[in-house]
Amino acid sequence: MTLLEKRDPFADLIIPAPLQESLERHRENLATLVANLQSAGVHEAQIEASVSVIVDSYKQELLRAIKAMVR
Repeated sequence: MTLLEKRDPFADLIIPAPLQESLERHRENLATLVANLQSAGVHEAQIEASVSVIVDSYKQELLRAIKAMVR
């Protein structure tokens, strides 16, 4: 089976609007973070701190959304 013939395992997944909005918001936040870090020449410790804040925020939001989906 070629790569093109492989089925997307998530093709039938229906993502609720609040979760989709969350995914889009966090994608935009990460893109903004990358652009800011690149332009600022930020030190590694600052990069880790910034990523930790975004990931922790997203983790809580994602967990709430997943728990709501399985109820």
